[in-house]
Amino acid sequence: MSCKPPVDLVKLVMKHVDNVQETGVTRTKYTHRLTPVSGTCVANLPELHSLCRRTVTAYCAPENTEGSPNARKYKVELRVRNHNTLTRMQIIQEVAKCMPSNYTVDLHDPDVFVLVEVFKSTFGVSIVEDYYRFRKFNVMELANVHNEPERFEKGAGRVQDKKQDNNDNGTL
Repeated sequence: MSCKPPVDLVKLVMKHVDNVQETGVTRTKYTHRLTPVSGTCVANLPELHSLCRRTVTAYCAPENTEGSPNARKYKVELRVRNHNTLTRMQIIQEVAKCMPSNYTVDLHDPDVFVLVEVFKSTFGVSIVEDYYRFRKFNVMELANVHNEPERFEKGAGRVQDKKQDNNDNGTL
C-alpha cells in the first residue's frame, strides 16, 4: 500500500495498531502484519545511505526544533528476503553511520527502532517507536492478547486444565 505525501504511512500504521490494541478488533481480513516504510531505494550502499539520511532527518526534525537534542537509544531491525548481494553487517553498519551522534545502540531496551526491509533489489526504511509493545505490528497477535481475558476466566484454559488433570493423577 502506498500513500501520497500528505499521509505519513508510519503514523497511519501506528494509529491503526494502537486502535487494534485498544479495541481488539483488527478490521483486516487477510492482513496479519503491517510494516510501515517511509522510503524505498535500490539495494546498494550509496542509495541506502542517502535514504537513511533523509529518513533520519525527517524523524529528528521535531526534536531539533525543541532545543537541545536528548540522548536516545536505537536498534536496527533488519529483515532480508531473497537478497544475497550485501551482508547483514554491511547494511547495519551503513544505517548506523546515518544516525545522529546523540543516539546510541541498545539491543535490549531501545527507544527507537530503525526498520530496514530488504526484498530482492529494494530497500525500505522507517523509524518507529514502541515496536515490541505493538508486537512487531502483528495485528492478529494484538487482537488475541486484547481478547484473551474475555475468552478465559481465571484458572480456565486448555493448558492449565491439562496441568491440573496431570497433577491430580500424580503424574507430570
